[in-house]
Amino acid sequence: MMVSFDVGDSQKFNLRAACLILKNNRILFQRFNNSDWWFLPGGRVEMTEETVQTIERELREEYGWSIKDKKLVWIVENFFRLDNRDFHELGLYYYVQINEEIEATDEDFTGLENISASRWIPVDELDRYNIVPAFIKHEIDAEQLRTLKEIKHIVHRG
Repeated sequence: MMVSFDVGDSQKFNLRAACLILKNNRILFQRFNNSDWWFLPGGRVEMTEETVQTIERELREEYGWSIKDKKLVWIVENFFRLDNRDFHELGLYYYVQINEEIEATDEDFTGLENISASRWIPVDELDRYNIVPAFIKHEIDAEQLRTLKEIKHIVHRG
């Protein structure tokens, strides 16, 4: 059971964990097959699941990958409106390195679940894409993520 619940008819709360995976100055994003909005890989946390377990599960289910190293870098309070509902999402974002040797190509590819397209987007081209939450475009700094010593708290209203 996902940690996601309705608050009345017009509001919803989500607990989400996501991955920042960088390779050759590109970052991995996904979009659902029927959407133009790009987001970081991850998903909703399941009840009694640690957020690290969430990202491990999501990467295994979506790509067949395992995590070599991870570091919590952002805690995000994300407030947004979607489908006539107000969402309050608490997100834990991890900078992740994976075990598998992968190539950051220019081509879109489909994950194992076949519900989304994935793309390695160059960091310097993020402004050309519809990325959600929007703060990600301005917060991604590869060197800073690698050397970050403290977790950053972000409040995003979008």
